[in-house]
Amino acid sequence: MRRRQLLLGMPATLALSSTVSAQPSGLPVAVRGYNNVMIAVSDLARSVSFYRKLFGSPIAQPDATIFRVGSQFFALTQARAGAKPEILSYGLAVDDFVPARLAQILTGHAGAEPSITMRGDTPELFLNDPNGVRIQLQDSRYVHGSGPRGDGLPSGPRGEGRPAFDLQTINHVTLNTTEGTKSLAFYQELFGLRIQSRQGSTVSMGIGSSHQSVTFNAAANTGGVGGINHVCFTIKNFDPGRAMGLLIDNGLEPIEFGNSSLIKPLTCRVRLRQRAANGGGPTSPLGTAELYFTDPDNLAIQLQDVSYCGGSGWLGQICS
Repeated sequence: MRRRQLLLGMPATLALSSTVSAQPSGLPVAVRGYNNVMIAVSDLARSVSFYRKLFGSPIAQPDATIFRVGSQFFALTQARAGAKPEILSYGLAVDDFVPARLAQILTGHAGAEPSITMRGDTPELFLNDPNGVRIQLQDSRYVHGSGPRGDGLPSGPRGEGRPAFDLQTINHVTLNTTEGTKSLAFYQELFGLRIQSRQGSTVSMGIGSSHQSVTFNAAANTGGVGGINHVCFTIKNFDPGRAMGLLIDNGLEPIEFGNSSLIKPLTCRVRLRQRAANGGGPTSPLGTAELYFTDPDNLAIQLQDVSYCGGSGWLGQICS
């Protein structure tokens, strides 16, 4: 009887093992850190001139203008006719980038539907998170250039004046969250991200071993389509007073933080984040200094120290 039961159970067992072996492996996909941020602007020449003064000379490509951020970059593109200026997408660097294999691994997990497009001879992999935010996965050497890895760029201009800021890294993007619960599951399951810091119901999901993160309100579950609220870049020796002075010298208007009616293109402000939002703390009773400015299209950019992780302390550098 036991032998008969064993034989009857074999087809189901074989079918189960076949199904398991056929499932794609490799999750979570290890991401090293940020690779890029893509920004669509209403007047490309105007925005290039603005960002050039702050961050140095870019490299012009046929479809984008590239500004280096250490080993990473952000790119400006002309918004399509009728489309609004916005931060279009962000990119994460993946070791051993094989787009077809990655697409197979990711498909169907946490609702992911990756797609591969060709830009010339460069394959590019995109997927959307639960908020409708577009994410790009690329080789760590990718710079929106040519070749299979997208790492071929012409030499940039030399001999121009020193920019106001020497950008070091892309620190985080903050999302307008519409699906907070699903977003937590998405970033944990697909990329193995864990909560690095909290600011009330807002969480920063740490990327790799750096201070970089994806930040969103985990309690917001309103449905619909979200987007990227702002991007944060880092500099060395961040001093909010000095940074504000440099922005003012380059034509930006200082405004009070907390009065949204004052926010318009080419303004800058400093927030002192308090303990209710995990700011300040015993080492910094004034709060945590966070600096924001807006570009010619009123898109928000944040500047912080290289040690910033979204936590407490004067520089936001204290995280769990």
